[in-house]
Amino acid sequence: MLGGGSRRDFLKAGAAVGVGGLAFGLGNAAMAASVEEVCNSDYGTIDVATGFTLMDNRWGNENAHQCIWLNEDGSYGYDFDASNTGGGINYPEVFIGTRPWGATTGVAEFPIQRQDVDEFVMEVDADLDISGGEWNWAEEWWLMEQPPTQQPETHQYEIMLLLDWSDDHDHGEVAVPGAWTDRFGNTVDLWVTYDSGGTDADFHIFRIQGGHDGGKIDMAEIVEYLSDAEGVRGDLWLSGIELGNEYWAGAVGENTYNTFNVTINGSTYTSGADGNTPPTDTPTETPTDTPTDTPGDGLVINDYDGDPAWSSNTNDLGQWCGAGSFANGSGTVSDGTLTLEYANGGWFQEQLNQSITDYSTLVLQVSGASGGEESDISFEMGGANALLSEVTSDSITTSATDLRIDLEAAGVDRTSSSLALRLNFWQGGSSTLDIEEIRLV
Repeated sequence: MLGGGSRRDFLKAGAAVGVGGLAFGLGNAAMAASVEEVCNSDYGTIDVATGFTLMDNRWGNENAHQCIWLNEDGSYGYDFDASNTGGGINYPEVFIGTRPWGATTGVAEFPIQRQDVDEFVMEVDADLDISGGEWNWAEEWWLMEQPPTQQPETHQYEIMLLLDWSDDHDHGEVAVPGAWTDRFGNTVDLWVTYDSGGTDADFHIFRIQGGHDGGKIDMAEIVEYLSDAEGVRGDLWLSGIELGNEYWAGAVGENTYNTFNVTINGSTYTSGADGNTPPTDTPTETPTDTPTDTPGDGLVINDYDGDPAWSSNTNDLGQWCGAGSFANGSGTVSDGTLTLEYANGGWFQEQLNQSITDYSTLVLQVSGASGGEESDISFEMGGANALLSEVTSDSITTSATDLRIDLEAAGVDRTSSSLALRLNFWQGGSSTLDIEEIRLV
Protein backbone atom coordinates (compact mmCIF):
# COMPACT_ATOMS: atom_id res chain seq x y z
CA MET A 1 0.00 0.00 0.00
CA LEU A 2 1.31 3.46 -0.84
CA GLY A 3 1.35 5.44 2.36
CA GLY A 4 -1.55 7.88 2.42
CA GLY A 5 -2.14 7.61 -1.32
CA SER A 6 -3.70 5.22 -3.80
CA ARG A 7 -2.35 1.72 -4.50
CA ARG A 8 -2.12 2.78 -8.08
CA ASP A 9 -1.41 6.10 -9.72
CA PHE A 10 -4.64 5.66 -11.66
CA LEU A 11 -7.02 2.79 -12.15
CA LYS A 12 -6.97 3.19 -15.90
CA ALA A 13 -3.60 4.43 -17.09
CA GLY A 14 -4.74 4.92 -20.67
CA ALA A 15 -7.25 7.54 -19.59
CA ALA A 16 -5.05 9.16 -16.98
CA VAL A 17 -3.81 12.72 -16.94
CA GLY A 18 -0.91 14.21 -15.06
CA VAL A 19 -1.42 14.78 -11.37
CA GLY A 20 -0.19 18.32 -11.81
CA GLY A 21 -3.06 19.03 -14.19
CA LEU A 22 -5.59 19.12 -11.37
CA ALA A 23 -6.51 22.47 -9.94
CA PHE A 24 -8.42 21.68 -6.74
CA GLY A 25 -11.46 23.83 -6.13
CA LEU A 26 -11.96 24.33 -9.85
CA GLY A 27 -13.72 21.04 -10.44
CA ASN A 28 -12.26 19.12 -13.38
CA ALA A 29 -11.86 22.14 -15.63
CA ALA A 30 -8.12 21.68 -15.88
CA MET A 31 -8.59 18.24 -17.46
CA ALA A 32 -11.82 18.22 -19.44
CA ALA A 33 -14.60 20.60 -20.33
CA SER A 34 -17.39 20.35 -17.76
CA VAL A 35 -20.98 20.76 -18.87
CA GLU A 36 -22.24 20.98 -15.30
CA GLU A 37 -20.60 21.62 -11.93
CA VAL A 38 -21.82 22.03 -8.34
CA CYS A 39 -19.53 23.12 -5.51
CA ASN A 40 -19.89 23.27 -1.71
CA SER A 41 -23.63 22.68 -1.83
CA ASP A 42 -23.71 19.94 0.85
CA TYR A 43 -26.34 17.87 -0.99
CA GLY A 44 -26.48 19.26 -4.52
CA THR A 45 -26.92 16.72 -7.32
CA ILE A 46 -26.23 16.21 -11.02
CA ASP A 47 -27.94 13.52 -13.11
CA VAL A 48 -24.98 12.01 -14.94
CA ALA A 49 -26.69 9.17 -16.87
CA THR A 50 -29.94 7.27 -17.03
CA GLY A 51 -30.58 6.12 -13.46
CA PHE A 52 -27.36 7.61 -11.97
CA THR A 53 -27.15 10.70 -9.73
CA LEU A 54 -23.95 12.37 -8.54
CA MET A 55 -24.21 14.01 -5.09
CA ASP A 56 -22.08 16.72 -3.47
CA ASN A 57 -22.42 14.90 -0.15
CA ARG A 58 -20.58 17.20 2.28
CA TRP A 59 -22.22 16.19 5.52
CA GLY A 60 -19.41 15.96 8.10
CA ASN A 61 -16.77 18.58 7.24
CA GLU A 62 -18.35 21.79 6.05
CA ASN A 63 -14.98 23.55 5.77
CA ALA A 64 -13.69 21.21 3.06
CA HIS A 65 -13.86 22.58 -0.48
CA GLN A 66 -15.68 20.04 -2.65
CA CYS A 67 -16.99 20.03 -6.22
CA ILE A 68 -18.90 17.51 -8.33
CA TRP A 69 -18.92 17.71 -12.12
CA LEU A 70 -20.08 16.13 -15.37
CA ASN A 71 -17.79 16.29 -18.42
CA GLU A 72 -18.72 16.58 -22.10
CA ASP A 73 -17.51 13.06 -22.84
CA GLY A 74 -19.85 11.56 -20.20
CA SER A 75 -17.19 11.01 -17.56
CA TYR A 76 -17.92 12.56 -14.18
CA GLY A 77 -16.58 12.81 -10.67
CA TYR A 78 -15.53 15.07 -7.85
CA ASP A 79 -12.56 16.77 -6.26
CA PHE A 80 -12.02 17.83 -2.66
CA ASP A 81 -9.56 19.65 -0.45
CA ALA A 82 -9.77 19.10 3.31
CA SER A 83 -6.27 20.39 4.07
CA ASN A 84 -6.11 22.72 7.05
CA THR A 85 -9.56 21.64 8.24
CA GLY A 86 -10.91 19.73 11.20
CA GLY A 87 -14.21 17.94 11.59
CA GLY A 88 -15.73 14.72 10.42
CA ILE A 89 -16.34 12.72 7.26
CA ASN A 90 -17.52 13.79 3.81
CA TYR A 91 -18.67 11.33 1.14
CA PRO A 92 -19.04 12.69 -2.42
CA GLU A 93 -20.79 9.89 -4.28
CA VAL A 94 -22.72 8.58 -7.26
CA PHE A 95 -25.78 6.44 -6.61
CA ILE A 96 -28.28 4.34 -8.52
CA GLY A 97 -31.59 3.17 -7.09
CA THR A 98 -32.98 4.34 -3.76
CA ARG A 99 -31.45 5.68 -0.57
CA PRO A 100 -32.85 4.92 2.93
CA TRP A 101 -34.02 8.52 3.30
CA GLY A 102 -36.32 8.22 0.28
CA ALA A 103 -34.36 9.68 -2.65
CA THR A 104 -34.59 7.65 -5.86
CA THR A 105 -33.10 7.73 -9.34
CA GLY A 106 -36.18 6.04 -10.78
CA VAL A 107 -34.66 2.64 -11.59
CA ALA A 108 -37.47 0.08 -11.62
CA GLU A 109 -35.35 -2.79 -10.22
CA PHE A 110 -34.55 -0.96 -6.95
CA PRO A 111 -35.48 -1.40 -4.21
CA ILE A 112 -35.61 -5.19 -4.44
CA GLN A 113 -36.20 -7.83 -1.77
CA ARG A 114 -33.03 -9.73 -0.90
CA GLN A 115 -34.63 -13.06 -1.71
CA ASP A 116 -35.31 -11.87 -5.28
CA VAL A 117 -31.69 -11.00 -6.10
CA ASP A 118 -30.39 -13.52 -8.65
CA GLU A 119 -27.79 -11.37 -10.41
CA PHE A 120 -26.10 -8.27 -8.99
CA VAL A 121 -22.89 -7.02 -10.65
CA MET A 122 -21.02 -3.74 -10.34
CA GLU A 123 -18.44 -2.70 -12.95
CA VAL A 124 -16.23 0.30 -12.30
CA ASP A 125 -13.24 1.97 -13.91
CA ALA A 126 -11.98 5.26 -12.52
CA ASP A 127 -8.99 7.58 -12.28
CA LEU A 128 -8.32 7.97 -8.55
CA ASP A 129 -5.67 10.25 -7.04
CA ILE A 130 -5.74 11.11 -3.32
CA SER A 131 -3.01 12.18 -0.93
CA GLY A 132 -2.76 13.22 2.70
CA GLY A 133 -5.04 12.33 5.56
CA GLU A 134 -7.36 9.36 5.92
CA TRP A 135 -9.68 8.22 3.15
CA ASN A 136 -11.34 5.27 1.48
CA TRP A 137 -13.17 4.42 -1.74
CA ALA A 138 -16.36 2.72 -0.64
CA GLU A 139 -19.47 1.17 -2.14
CA GLU A 140 -22.46 1.14 0.21
CA TRP A 141 -26.04 -0.07 0.38
CA TRP A 142 -28.69 -0.89 2.98
CA LEU A 143 -31.23 -3.60 3.76
CA MET A 144 -34.55 -2.18 4.98
CA GLU A 145 -37.84 -3.33 6.46
CA GLN A 146 -39.87 -1.27 3.96
CA PRO A 147 -39.15 0.23 0.52
CA PRO A 148 -37.80 3.73 1.29
CA THR A 149 -40.18 5.34 -1.21
CA GLN A 150 -43.02 4.06 0.98
CA GLN A 151 -41.45 4.36 4.43
CA PRO A 152 -38.00 5.96 4.71
CA GLU A 153 -35.38 5.16 7.34
CA THR A 154 -36.36 1.57 8.18
CA HIS A 155 -32.75 0.41 7.63
CA GLN A 156 -31.71 -2.73 9.48
CA TYR A 157 -28.29 -3.40 7.90
CA GLU A 158 -25.69 -1.05 6.44
CA ILE A 159 -23.23 -2.79 4.12
CA MET A 160 -19.97 -1.29 2.86
CA LEU A 161 -17.44 -2.74 0.42
CA LEU A 162 -14.05 -0.97 0.36
CA LEU A 163 -12.41 -0.82 -3.06
CA ASP A 164 -9.37 1.12 -1.81
CA TRP A 165 -8.19 2.88 1.35
CA SER A 166 -5.27 4.77 2.85
CA ASP A 167 -2.77 3.21 5.27
CA ASP A 168 -4.25 5.03 8.23
CA HIS A 169 -7.82 3.90 7.49
CA ASP A 170 -8.00 0.99 9.91
CA HIS A 171 -10.71 -1.23 11.39
CA GLY A 172 -8.37 -3.50 13.32
CA GLU A 173 -7.77 -7.18 12.70
CA VAL A 174 -9.73 -8.67 9.78
CA ALA A 175 -12.67 -10.69 11.12
CA VAL A 176 -12.97 -13.20 8.25
CA PRO A 177 -10.01 -13.19 5.82
CA GLY A 178 -10.89 -14.51 2.36
CA ALA A 179 -14.59 -14.89 3.07
CA TRP A 180 -15.01 -15.71 -0.64
CA THR A 181 -13.49 -15.19 -4.08
CA ASP A 182 -16.05 -14.18 -6.68
CA ARG A 183 -16.29 -15.33 -10.30
CA PHE A 184 -14.32 -12.27 -11.43
CA GLY A 185 -11.34 -13.11 -9.22
CA ASN A 186 -11.96 -10.64 -6.39
CA THR A 187 -11.12 -12.05 -2.95
CA VAL A 188 -13.22 -10.37 -0.29
CA ASP A 189 -12.60 -10.10 3.47
CA LEU A 190 -15.16 -9.31 6.13
CA TRP A 191 -13.14 -6.65 7.93
CA VAL A 192 -15.43 -5.76 10.82
CA THR A 193 -19.01 -5.64 12.04
CA TYR A 194 -20.20 -2.71 14.16
CA ASP A 195 -23.43 -2.29 16.10
CA SER A 196 -24.03 0.86 14.07
CA GLY A 197 -22.32 3.13 11.54
CA GLY A 198 -23.69 6.25 9.85
CA THR A 199 -27.13 5.00 10.89
CA ASP A 200 -28.36 2.84 13.80
CA ALA A 201 -28.32 -0.25 11.57
CA ASP A 202 -25.93 -3.20 12.01
CA PHE A 203 -22.87 -2.21 9.99
CA HIS A 204 -20.84 -4.78 8.01
CA ILE A 205 -17.62 -3.59 6.32
CA PHE A 206 -16.08 -5.80 3.63
CA ARG A 207 -12.93 -5.11 1.60
CA ILE A 208 -11.37 -6.38 -1.62
CA GLN A 209 -7.95 -7.82 -0.81
CA GLY A 210 -5.20 -5.63 -2.31
CA GLY A 211 -7.72 -3.10 -3.58
CA HIS A 212 -9.75 -3.09 -6.78
CA ASP A 213 -7.94 -2.38 -10.06
CA GLY A 214 -11.05 -1.91 -12.13
CA GLY A 215 -13.54 -4.34 -13.69
CA LYS A 216 -16.52 -6.32 -12.45
CA ILE A 217 -17.46 -7.30 -8.88
CA ASP A 218 -20.13 -9.88 -8.05
CA MET A 219 -22.23 -8.08 -5.46
CA ALA A 220 -24.64 -11.02 -5.17
CA GLU A 221 -21.91 -12.81 -3.19
CA ILE A 222 -22.33 -10.24 -0.41
CA VAL A 223 -26.08 -10.89 -0.38
CA GLU A 224 -25.48 -14.65 -0.14
CA TYR A 225 -22.85 -14.29 2.58
CA LEU A 226 -25.13 -12.17 4.76
CA SER A 227 -27.91 -14.73 4.30
CA ASP A 228 -25.79 -17.76 5.08
CA ALA A 229 -23.42 -16.40 7.74
CA GLU A 230 -25.54 -13.73 9.41
CA GLY A 231 -29.06 -15.07 8.93
CA VAL A 232 -30.30 -11.94 7.19
CA ARG A 233 -33.99 -12.30 6.31
CA GLY A 234 -35.00 -12.68 2.67
CA ASP A 235 -37.89 -10.22 2.83
CA LEU A 236 -35.69 -7.20 3.59
CA TRP A 237 -35.36 -4.60 0.83
CA LEU A 238 -32.03 -3.84 -0.85
CA SER A 239 -31.70 -0.12 -1.58
CA GLY A 240 -29.36 0.13 -4.58
CA ILE A 241 -25.70 1.14 -4.86
CA GLU A 242 -23.81 4.21 -3.66
CA LEU A 243 -20.14 4.61 -4.60
CA GLY A 244 -17.91 7.40 -3.35
CA ASN A 245 -14.92 8.50 -1.30
CA GLU A 246 -15.10 8.94 2.44
CA TYR A 247 -12.38 11.34 3.55
CA TRP A 248 -11.29 13.04 6.74
CA ALA A 249 -9.38 16.21 7.59
CA GLY A 250 -6.14 16.61 5.65
CA ALA A 251 -7.10 14.61 2.57
CA VAL A 252 -6.87 16.17 -0.90
CA GLY A 253 -7.98 14.31 -3.98
CA GLU A 254 -9.98 13.74 -7.11
CA ASN A 255 -11.84 10.81 -8.68
CA THR A 256 -13.06 10.59 -12.30
CA TYR A 257 -15.49 7.82 -13.24
CA ASN A 258 -14.96 6.51 -16.77
CA THR A 259 -17.25 3.53 -16.24
CA PHE A 260 -19.78 2.75 -13.53
CA ASN A 261 -22.26 0.08 -14.59
CA VAL A 262 -24.75 -1.91 -12.53
CA THR A 263 -26.52 -5.11 -13.58
CA ILE A 264 -29.46 -6.37 -11.54
CA ASN A 265 -31.38 -9.50 -12.60
CA GLY A 266 -30.57 -9.07 -16.31
CA SER A 267 -31.04 -5.29 -16.53
CA THR A 268 -27.84 -3.29 -17.04
CA TYR A 269 -27.50 0.45 -16.42
CA THR A 270 -24.40 2.21 -17.71
CA SER A 271 -22.67 5.51 -17.03
CA GLY A 272 -19.39 7.26 -17.78
CA ALA A 273 -17.41 8.08 -20.91
CA ASP A 274 -16.84 4.41 -21.79
CA GLY A 275 -20.56 3.72 -21.72
CA ASN A 276 -21.19 6.95 -23.65
CA THR A 277 -24.53 7.35 -21.89
CA PRO A 278 -25.88 10.89 -22.35
CA PRO A 279 -26.96 12.73 -19.19
CA THR A 280 -30.70 12.84 -18.68
CA ASP A 281 -33.13 13.79 -15.97
CA THR A 282 -34.18 10.86 -13.79
CA PRO A 283 -36.20 8.35 -15.85
CA THR A 284 -39.35 6.80 -14.51
CA GLU A 285 -42.33 4.90 -15.79
CA THR A 286 -43.71 5.22 -19.30
CA PRO A 287 -46.67 7.63 -19.48
CA THR A 288 -49.99 5.91 -18.92
CA ASP A 289 -52.28 8.91 -19.44
CA THR A 290 -52.30 11.48 -22.21
CA PRO A 291 -52.79 14.97 -20.77
CA THR A 292 -55.72 16.82 -22.26
CA ASP A 293 -54.50 20.31 -21.41
CA THR A 294 -53.57 22.60 -24.30
CA PRO A 295 -50.87 25.27 -24.28
CA GLY A 296 -53.50 27.97 -24.13
CA ASP A 297 -55.01 26.54 -20.94
CA GLY A 298 -51.74 25.58 -19.32
CA LEU A 299 -50.57 22.11 -18.40
CA VAL A 300 -51.38 20.83 -14.92
CA ILE A 301 -48.59 18.66 -13.54
CA ASN A 302 -50.36 17.90 -10.25
CA ASP A 303 -53.27 19.47 -8.37
CA TYR A 304 -53.32 16.99 -5.44
CA ASP A 305 -57.09 16.50 -5.68
CA GLY A 306 -56.88 12.77 -5.02
CA ASP A 307 -57.27 11.75 -8.67
CA PRO A 308 -54.80 10.15 -8.93
CA ALA A 309 -54.00 9.71 -5.25
CA TRP A 310 -50.65 11.01 -3.94
CA SER A 311 -50.05 7.58 -2.41
CA SER A 312 -50.11 6.03 -5.91
CA ASN A 313 -46.96 8.00 -6.80
CA THR A 314 -48.66 9.17 -10.00
CA ASN A 315 -49.31 12.78 -11.04
CA ASP A 316 -51.84 14.34 -13.44
CA LEU A 317 -49.52 13.63 -16.38
CA GLY A 318 -49.55 9.92 -15.58
CA GLN A 319 -45.93 10.16 -14.46
CA TRP A 320 -44.11 9.22 -11.27
CA CYS A 321 -44.13 11.60 -8.31
CA GLY A 322 -43.03 11.28 -4.73
CA ALA A 323 -41.30 12.77 -1.71
CA GLY A 324 -39.40 11.64 1.36
CA SER A 325 -37.24 12.46 4.38
CA PHE A 326 -39.72 15.02 5.71
CA ALA A 327 -40.84 15.31 9.30
CA ASN A 328 -44.17 13.98 8.04
CA GLY A 329 -42.61 11.24 5.95
CA SER A 330 -43.51 11.50 2.27
CA GLY A 331 -45.96 14.34 2.87
CA THR A 332 -49.67 14.33 3.53
CA VAL A 333 -52.56 15.38 1.28
CA SER A 334 -55.78 16.90 2.55
CA ASP A 335 -58.45 18.90 0.69
CA GLY A 336 -56.33 19.28 -2.44
CA THR A 337 -53.17 20.39 -0.64
CA LEU A 338 -49.87 18.54 -0.27
CA THR A 339 -48.19 19.40 3.03
CA LEU A 340 -44.42 18.97 3.48
CA GLU A 341 -42.98 19.55 6.96
CA TYR A 342 -39.22 20.02 6.81
CA ALA A 343 -36.37 20.53 9.29
CA ASN A 344 -33.19 20.67 7.20
CA GLY A 345 -34.29 17.65 5.22
CA GLY A 346 -36.61 16.41 2.52
CA TRP A 347 -36.90 15.87 -1.23
CA PHE A 348 -39.84 16.24 -3.61
CA GLN A 349 -40.12 15.23 -7.28
CA GLU A 350 -42.64 15.45 -10.11
CA GLN A 351 -41.69 13.65 -13.33
CA LEU A 352 -42.80 15.19 -16.65
CA ASN A 353 -41.02 12.96 -19.21
CA GLN A 354 -41.90 15.23 -22.14
CA SER A 355 -40.71 18.31 -23.97
CA ILE A 356 -42.33 21.51 -22.72
CA THR A 357 -41.25 23.95 -25.45
CA ASP A 358 -44.85 25.23 -25.71
CA TYR A 359 -44.62 26.61 -22.18
CA SER A 360 -42.50 29.41 -20.79
CA THR A 361 -43.40 29.55 -17.11
CA LEU A 362 -43.64 27.09 -14.22
CA VAL A 363 -46.24 28.09 -11.65
CA LEU A 364 -46.26 26.72 -8.09
CA GLN A 365 -49.37 27.59 -6.08
CA VAL A 366 -47.95 27.45 -2.56
CA SER A 367 -48.04 28.86 0.95
CA GLY A 368 -45.74 28.55 3.95
CA ALA A 369 -46.17 28.41 7.70
CA SER A 370 -43.88 31.42 8.18
CA GLY A 371 -43.49 32.97 4.74
CA GLY A 372 -40.20 33.40 2.94
CA GLU A 373 -39.64 29.65 2.51
CA GLU A 374 -38.31 30.23 -1.02
CA SER A 375 -34.87 30.77 0.56
CA ASP A 376 -35.00 27.29 2.17
CA ILE A 377 -35.71 25.32 -0.99
CA SER A 378 -33.45 24.23 -3.84
CA PHE A 379 -34.99 24.08 -7.34
CA GLU A 380 -33.78 21.55 -9.94
CA MET A 381 -35.20 21.12 -13.43
CA GLY A 382 -33.73 20.46 -16.85
CA GLY A 383 -30.15 21.16 -15.82
CA ALA A 384 -31.01 24.22 -13.71
CA ASN A 385 -30.04 24.08 -10.04
CA ALA A 386 -30.54 27.06 -7.72
CA LEU A 387 -32.49 28.27 -4.71
CA LEU A 388 -36.10 29.12 -5.47
CA SER A 389 -35.36 32.65 -4.34
CA GLU A 390 -32.80 32.91 -7.17
CA VAL A 391 -35.15 31.89 -9.99
CA THR A 392 -38.27 33.85 -9.07
CA SER A 393 -39.09 37.37 -7.98
CA ASP A 394 -42.18 36.12 -6.13
CA SER A 395 -42.25 35.30 -2.42
CA ILE A 396 -43.97 32.53 -0.52
CA THR A 397 -46.50 33.95 1.94
CA THR A 398 -48.72 32.44 4.60
CA SER A 399 -51.65 32.36 2.17
CA ALA A 400 -51.77 30.52 -1.15
CA THR A 401 -50.10 32.51 -3.93
CA ASP A 402 -48.53 31.82 -7.31
CA LEU A 403 -44.76 31.47 -7.42
CA ARG A 404 -43.76 31.95 -11.07
CA ILE A 405 -40.48 30.76 -12.60
CA ASP A 406 -39.37 31.93 -16.05
CA LEU A 407 -37.97 28.67 -17.42
CA GLU A 408 -35.64 30.19 -20.01
CA ALA A 409 -34.23 32.73 -17.57
CA ALA A 410 -33.70 29.97 -15.00
CA GLY A 411 -31.69 27.93 -17.52
CA VAL A 412 -34.15 25.04 -17.85
CA ASP A 413 -33.71 22.85 -20.92
CA ARG A 414 -37.32 22.57 -22.10
CA THR A 415 -36.52 20.23 -25.01
CA SER A 416 -35.69 17.14 -22.95
CA SER A 417 -38.11 14.22 -23.20
CA SER A 418 -37.28 13.12 -19.65
CA LEU A 419 -37.77 16.28 -17.61
CA ALA A 420 -38.28 16.22 -13.86
CA LEU A 421 -39.02 18.92 -11.29
CA ARG A 422 -37.19 18.46 -7.99
CA LEU A 423 -37.28 20.46 -4.78
CA ASN A 424 -34.69 19.76 -2.05
CA PHE A 425 -34.96 21.00 1.53
CA TRP A 426 -31.42 20.43 2.91
CA GLN A 427 -30.48 24.11 3.16
CA GLY A 428 -30.81 24.39 6.93
CA GLY A 429 -34.34 25.78 7.09
CA SER A 430 -37.29 24.55 9.11
CA SER A 431 -40.95 25.21 8.26
CA THR A 432 -44.00 23.77 6.49
CA LEU A 433 -44.75 24.15 2.78
CA ASP A 434 -48.24 23.63 1.35
CA ILE A 435 -48.54 22.96 -2.39
CA GLU A 436 -51.97 23.24 -4.01
CA GLU A 437 -51.04 23.01 -7.67
CA ILE A 438 -48.10 22.91 -10.05
CA ARG A 439 -48.67 23.83 -13.68
CA LEU A 440 -47.00 25.15 -16.81
CA VAL A 441 -48.26 28.18 -18.76
